[in-house]
Amino acid sequence: MKNKLPAFEKSDFTIESREMKYDGFFKIHKLLLKHSLFEGGESDVFERELALKDNAVGILLYDPDLQQVGMVEQFRLGAIDSDQSPWMLEVVAGMLDKTDEKPSDVAIREAKEEANLSVEAIEPMLDYFVSPGGSTEFFSLFVGKVSLSGVKGGVFGLACENEDIRLHILSVKDVCDLLQQAQINNAMTLIALQWFVLNKSHVDAKWQ
Repeated sequence: MKNKLPAFEKSDFTIESREMKYDGFFKIHKLLLKHSLFEGGESDVFERELALKDNAVGILLYDPDLQQVGMVEQFRLGAIDSDQSPWMLEVVAGMLDKTDEKPSDVAIREAKEEANLSVEAIEPMLDYFVSPGGSTEFFSLFVGKVSLSGVKGGVFGLACENEDIRLHILSVKDVCDLLQQAQINNAMTLIALQWFVLNKSHVDAKWQ
């Protein structure tokens, strides 16, 4: 590849000031900064707001023997101003809010809390920034082997965290149909399912 990617390093930007503006579920910082430019020199100092949020994990629960997946449905605040229902079909997910926990451990714990399912084996998918234009949130995705034999679904989650989460058991074909019909429209689940479609043969060969 002719051009270096990315073109710049961490040393190629300067933070002139950083101020906490809000300290709640999200933390908001106001920054004054400048950075190197592709055509040479530096930008002017400019202002941006940055949302700080704990990193998170997602896990697609998959039974390779039955060719089924477990997915969850729950209310999502970010969708309340859209025309669609704010209840979304997703992979199990949770916050990485304890410094001594590995992302895979959190994924396994969340599978139990949100779906009442025990993960028998786990494989990493990929890691990604959720919205790097203005947020620090970083996601780690996994696929987890579970047994869905006899599982009919149910409602789970932690009442102390206002969780009301319904488990759905879907065939792989049904999930692929939902994906192709654009019925899944949250980034975490889209990325997880697209990875799964591309890598399903590898996962099956390992787990079946």
